[in-house]
Amino acid sequence: MREKERMDIRGPRLKKQSDEALEFTSSMAADGRIARRVIEVNMAHMAALVKSKEVGADTGAKCLKFLARASSKISSDTRSEDFHQQLEQDAVDSLGVETAGFLNYGKSRNDQVATAIRMELRSAIIGFVEAIAGLQRALLKQAARQGGTMLPGYTHLQRAQPVTLAHHFLAHFDALQRDADRALQLYDRVNLSPMGSAAMAGTSVKIDRRYVAGLLGFSGLVRNAMDGVSSRDVAVEALSCMTMAMLDASRLAEELILWSSAEFGFIELSDAYAASSSIMPQKKNAVVAEMVRAKAGSVIGDLVAACAILKALPYSYNLDLQEVTPHLWRAVDDATTSLRLLSGMVGSVSIRPKATRSAAAGGNSTAVALANYLASHAGVSFRQAHSIVGELVRISEKSRKPLQAVAASKLTEVSSKFGRKVELDDDTVGGLLDPEAFLANIFTEGGANPRRIQTELSARRRDLASTESSLSGLGSSLKTSERKLNAVSSGMAREVN
Repeated sequence: MREKERMDIRGPRLKKQSDEALEFTSSMAADGRIARRVIEVNMAHMAALVKSKEVGADTGAKCLKFLARASSKISSDTRSEDFHQQLEQDAVDSLGVETAGFLNYGKSRNDQVATAIRMELRSAIIGFVEAIAGLQRALLKQAARQGGTMLPGYTHLQRAQPVTLAHHFLAHFDALQRDADRALQLYDRVNLSPMGSAAMAGTSVKIDRRYVAGLLGFSGLVRNAMDGVSSRDVAVEALSCMTMAMLDASRLAEELILWSSAEFGFIELSDAYAASSSIMPQKKNAVVAEMVRAKAGSVIGDLVAACAILKALPYSYNLDLQEVTPHLWRAVDDATTSLRLLSGMVGSVSIRPKATRSAAAGGNSTAVALANYLASHAGVSFRQAHSIVGELVRISEKSRKPLQAVAASKLTEVSSKFGRKVELDDDTVGGLLDPEAFLANIFTEGGANPRRIQTELSARRRDLASTESSLSGLGSSLKTSERKLNAVSSGMAREVN
């Protein structure tokens, strides 16, 4: 029975910490996120100890059986400093210190937590990119459905030039594609194992780091032990990726808010993503889009907070590092949920083509076509042409007459003031200023010409298929490593029976 006597694994070096200090320094409130990963790290580490004969097969089997049971009943003890300590203390209480006392042999909470964070972050990245892909699918759906619908493009929130709905939505798609690409590139840097770094200097215990890394699904090692335990750059990079995606998501959310207002009237949001007022029965508020916009600010704050925590820490491990991870998980959740809800909003939105076409035809938004024509056909430089058309627009707005009518009657007079007498017939001027003709005459690749929509959609579908293929491969790899870890642990446990 001596083996089963309870022992405080913190040892006798210090007296009992005050309850207030323990609560202040404890990470138990946030450790639930990585608890299963901590158990898996312990399983892989124990398997490596048995494999190298640093721990006997019988001892290893008992520890592995305990860990297998622990994974199905994770709990939080607020009296513990962290889940790492709680798990080991539970093992000592259950198996006795002569057996469970080997759980932490050759490792530290420092390399263990760094590894568990990376394992959870891998899954979080997959979920985050899946959410991006979902929003991209919604954008493609709308672009394919009503992609040729004309609407005004804006600069400085002023009507600038006519574009198509497909052109506008594919601009958002491409920004999100870069967000997905960044996150998938980050995955490769996250997918390196710090295990075997121990406290910071490595360990004299015979641990095959690559064997442990393989059981945990890592593609390689963090090479330097000190770097392995003290660096959280992958957390900052993940927060940066979340921030950039949320900046893009917030811009789209802002447009949905504006476009659904009576002043624009371009779209109607689904009731599933709106709410009424508590006092004004006529209201339909874009509350989900507003929260996406607000969550972008929260994610930015998490990034700034993490940077502030890390900016002056000496190497290697400091407890300050545990304050970074709550910001990481909060940002992951906010960003992933925001993107998923935004994809639902975009996919279910109703476009009002009459309103968008009417707006695109107003505001003299095709004036640059007249200036381009004067530069290419009338022998004037573009800057002269710009001045001529600018004067015609000024006259149009002052007289409250359409630009086409003013250009037809005043072009010769106005152009003469700028040193070049130009004459154009009414049909030519009307054709140049027509919004549909404006779009049809766009020549450059990547422009808003409606004839390019199907080609552009096909290219984006290939991008999305590539992202989805990468996600499938990463998910499959993690599942394979999880099965391998369970098989190795079960096999070692069975050998003793």
